[in-house]
Amino acid sequence: MPSLLDILPVELIQPILCQLGNKHDLTTAALVCRSFNYAATPLIYRKIDARIEDDEVILHPSTTLLQRSELAQYVLHVSERGAAMRSDPRMAQDITAALSLCTNLVSVTWEDDDEAAEAAFMPFLGVLRTLPLKEFTIRTLYGVGDSAWTLLNSMTGLQRLSVCSLGLGKSLRVLQGWAAQLGPTLRYLELGCCFGVPSTTLISVFSQLPLLRSLRILRVPNAAIPSILACLPNLIALDAGYYRQCGNYDLPLTPLPHLQQLTIQACSQDASGFDELWNWTCSLIPHEGSLQSFSLMFSKIAIPLSFITRLIRSHGCSLTQFHVGSAQVTPEALIYLCRDCPALAMLGCSVASLDMQTIAKAVEPAKNLRTLQFVSCQIQAGVFGSADTVPRYHDFSRIMYERYSRRNAVPAEVKTLMLRPGSKLRTIAFGGTSYSGKWVRATPGRGPVSQIEDGLVFEVVKDNKHSYSRLA
Repeated sequence: MPSLLDILPVELIQPILCQLGNKHDLTTAALVCRSFNYAATPLIYRKIDARIEDDEVILHPSTTLLQRSELAQYVLHVSERGAAMRSDPRMAQDITAALSLCTNLVSVTWEDDDEAAEAAFMPFLGVLRTLPLKEFTIRTLYGVGDSAWTLLNSMTGLQRLSVCSLGLGKSLRVLQGWAAQLGPTLRYLELGCCFGVPSTTLISVFSQLPLLRSLRILRVPNAAIPSILACLPNLIALDAGYYRQCGNYDLPLTPLPHLQQLTIQACSQDASGFDELWNWTCSLIPHEGSLQSFSLMFSKIAIPLSFITRLIRSHGCSLTQFHVGSAQVTPEALIYLCRDCPALAMLGCSVASLDMQTIAKAVEPAKNLRTLQFVSCQIQAGVFGSADTVPRYHDFSRIMYERYSRRNAVPAEVKTLMLRPGSKLRTIAFGGTSYSGKWVRATPGRGPVSQIEDGLVFEVVKDNKHSYSRLA
């Protein structure tokens, strides 16, 4: 008789195997039985990339795909580097031959830091143009070359495009011809390092992309951003860099889109333009009740209370995520965010003091809060005024590390915050240490914190490997 594992349908096994963290575990699962092999094989080859060390190819999946061509049907995502194409003429032929077999390909990432990027990229691009590609990421240091851009301009059907290159300024002028081809399908666009591109060129490109939903754009003059947004009526997510404003700017007459996600990235050397930063940020989100997520990637900065209250007045009812990394908010601002943003589910910031009683009181009204992250920061004197007016935030990092990162046991304050009546809080992080709480079935070996009638206990687990990442 067949075992239970052999008769389980693949449709049930695959969602379970998707939870495995790496290909090694998936390969092990494929050896369990025939059903597991059928379920795991497409997952193993769903995303392929080469193993390259010091520009030398150690292992490339093209060898396997050429030997077993039936596996190519499972490949959805390919990541390739120019170093592999340049390593050996035969290797380059194998890569392009294997790529041509991936008829179900969805996305490709191309990376190359060599000046001769065009020579390696052209044969690879020639094959890509024959495949049903939906997502394309190009990351180069010197650009891909004019001949490559000519071929790129003929590609259609892309839904996501990311181009990051120091030579992007010149490429954007070529992108004007490609924008018309991408207009009917493109929904996500990332352009890195647009320094020196005239605003008229940018507006010309974006005016041909009216269906765009998400935009990430860096090194663009602040004054050009509102005019770009006015070209994108369907945009809901913006990730833009902030650079010190030179002169005033006028808002366009065309209404701006109703942004739901806004991420601002800035540099500490631009700190002298703080007042302009807050006014400019608010100008991008004029429609009340539209913003759901606000993120600020800016270290060594204290967010003024006036900006917090202004943001809450306009978007407090809709805001679900407020993540400002190591930027600091005052305890009063923390109270306002938790009290006047009823849908707030994620809060990440830096605070001046890790007094848990103050924090517990501040977050108590946030009934939907699920994730709380505190990041240490050090604000330098002279950034916001004289040294006498700057709080002593530099001690916070040391105190937080000593109190939490070196403590083996889960702090009682963490458990208390998670278990307070009506709380949905399940993740709390201090610096690089994260604590996750969940209800689990009681066993003799567990030390319960709280127990309910049906035999469940609330367990808090410490994760020292926690690290922070930008929300999209």
